[in-house]
Amino acid sequence: MNIEQCIKNANEAHSSGNTDEAMRWLKQAGSLGDLNAALDYAYFKSGENPAESVEFLNGVACADNPVVKFHKLQIGYFGEVTTSTSVVAKTLLTLGNKGVIEAYLVALSYLSIKSATFSYIAGKVCHLAPNISQQLNLALPTQGEIDKDIDQQVIEELSESLDRENKPSKVLDKSLPIEMYEGMLSEYECHYLITKFSPLLQPSMIVDPVTGEGRIDSVRTSYVAIIAPNHCDWITRKIDKAISQITNTPRCNGEALNLLRYEPGQQYKSHYDGLNEKNDALMFKDGKQRIKTALIYLNTVKEGGETLFPKFDISIAPTIGNMVVFSNTDEHGEILLNSYHAGAPSISENKWLVTKWIRECTTIYGNVVYGTHTKG
Repeated sequence: MNIEQCIKNANEAHSSGNTDEAMRWLKQAGSLGDLNAALDYAYFKSGENPAESVEFLNGVACADNPVVKFHKLQIGYFGEVTTSTSVVAKTLLTLGNKGVIEAYLVALSYLSIKSATFSYIAGKVCHLAPNISQQLNLALPTQGEIDKDIDQQVIEELSESLDRENKPSKVLDKSLPIEMYEGMLSEYECHYLITKFSPLLQPSMIVDPVTGEGRIDSVRTSYVAIIAPNHCDWITRKIDKAISQITNTPRCNGEALNLLRYEPGQQYKSHYDGLNEKNDALMFKDGKQRIKTALIYLNTVKEGGETLFPKFDISIAPTIGNMVVFSNTDEHGEILLNSYHAGAPSISENKWLVTKWIRECTTIYGNVVYGTHTKG
């Protein structure tokens, strides 16, 4: 059977709601060399068995395609199949040099913005994709002689950064149940998230306590982009991993990251992130209680836009790259009254951030992307 017939059968199975059959046909189409089918099947299996996904991509007819190799590396790295940071670093640079722009963009997230290696890779991005370079505010490298060993320097710095991953410093008083971390994301990563995911923005909603469904309300007047499994990439997975390590919670218990934009005057009035099992029944089914919240600021707001904790009389000004983490429930699962918080309106500029809510149990998002037994 040829690729076209396999894809047709997969579409028919998908339309009838038979996901397993659809995936069997996509597996066959991928094995025959259809790149998109191969990747769809590999990601479908990656949460359950990332090693099987990597092995599958090794055997498909399009296995030598650089794009396939990039996604195989992504699945292998976050599925803890590929554990050598030097191998990851070398592969990212090799794939970037073969024209896989995503590999260069990932590399930039592990390099110091002020380093010669960052400037070198930024120059590669500008040459390969000038429009992306412009959107991400990547400065053109200054003209000058390039160190002949620059590629090796890139590999070494990438490998060291991968070994460290994100280990930001805590700066808020340890006696408080609110933690703030400096430098969770680089300025580049913040620009990346805004640039890539802002086209997905929709008006934010709250959960109607009567219907259990979302509705627009003056309590929350921002815009939100939910970064669902089909949109998440290496950098969003990197953030998921870092948050799970910092909060000591499984990646599979996280909701999808939300990109938020507050325009001047918009706000989120005082509220609890914790759920009411009765009034929020539909949401509660997906992972049960929201036990923790992580907020990462993507820009520095000069006036307004603070995260307020009225019961502590704490006001946290948005600073690019910093993250706030707090618990919504106590050890008995009861909502913490002190978790009452608000997002104050910005005065004259947009406020950007990403949020991550962590549940008591595995979420649909977490299961799809990471499976049910993923480590932090």
